[in-house]
Amino acid sequence: MLNSRGRDSLHARNGRGRWLWRLIAKHRRARATTARVMIVNPYGDLQQFSRSHMGKVLIWGLNRNGIDWALRNPAWWKFNPDGFDAVLCWPYGFRERPNFLRNCVEFERRARDSGLPVINSLAGCDLRHTWCLRLWKAGGIECPSYQRIRGWKDIQLDYPLILRTDSLHLGLNMYLARDPEESRWIFRRDTTPPLDLAIEFIDTKGHGEYYRKWRSHVIGNTVIPRQVQLSKTWKVDLETAQCCVDSVEENRKFISEGEPQARLVALAARILKADIIALDYAKKPDGSYIFWEGNRNFDLSVGGRMWSQFRSTTGWSNEECVESVRVIGDAIAGLIIERADV
Repeated sequence: MLNSRGRDSLHARNGRGRWLWRLIAKHRRARATTARVMIVNPYGDLQQFSRSHMGKVLIWGLNRNGIDWALRNPAWWKFNPDGFDAVLCWPYGFRERPNFLRNCVEFERRARDSGLPVINSLAGCDLRHTWCLRLWKAGGIECPSYQRIRGWKDIQLDYPLILRTDSLHLGLNMYLARDPEESRWIFRRDTTPPLDLAIEFIDTKGHGEYYRKWRSHVIGNTVIPRQVQLSKTWKVDLETAQCCVDSVEENRKFISEGEPQARLVALAARILKADIIALDYAKKPDGSYIFWEGNRNFDLSVGGRMWSQFRSTTGWSNEECVESVRVIGDAIAGLIIERADV
């Protein structure tokens, strides 16, 4: 992993898994309670919150770093800053609470008026692909061109291109169209929700037979490499990712040596106004980066299908995978301590 100045902070040469424990030690703070944070979340119920994968990850990080915390659902609670050092906006579960984002904005405003730092602000945040692409285009981050559409006749981008639904992730409702006739055929399919976005197709197939997609988590200015997915098709996702020798080798190298363009990846996150985000990107044959999407609502799927695939592509034991997830929680806790300035 590289820090925000681009320096190598991990070394693989000390043995299998040794880099992971050094990374944990970097983020873990052995101290008594250092801060008290208000977690603004749509659940607002401890049991429901702690059952979610990302709720567990956050709780691990807070408890391991001596941070006291309390949940607040902005639809249920009036804002009261007493006893808190910072506010953390946590979007997981927002789809189940349609009014959460709107109510969260008011909480954020009151927090700032009270002098509390707001971490991972959701004010003005849009979780669609076009939100990321628009901001990246404006900020000079290389990403595909795109167009909002209602039907195949609206398309003005050059072919080939990708057709998808703006608000969906995980490769759902995502098709490659090589010409107008193929677009027309795709739109005749019964897709729910409907397709509404055309994206420039960029061929990122590098050496060998695989397409690749990299994912890194950005926590503040810290870039934590997570995974390289290798696929024999253009659509690189959970369904198509290969579990093979090349995958294990490339994942271990990526995670142990770090993201070589950490400054660029961190900049891509800052342009999206995100403190906590997962970024998906690829590298073109000339080595330049192309950014596909940023996901504030990412999942680490502790124990689920995504978890099994991660274990297979990295060759790690379950214990090593668990600790790699706890690194994310520790990094978030470190960001809270830094912003709370306690």
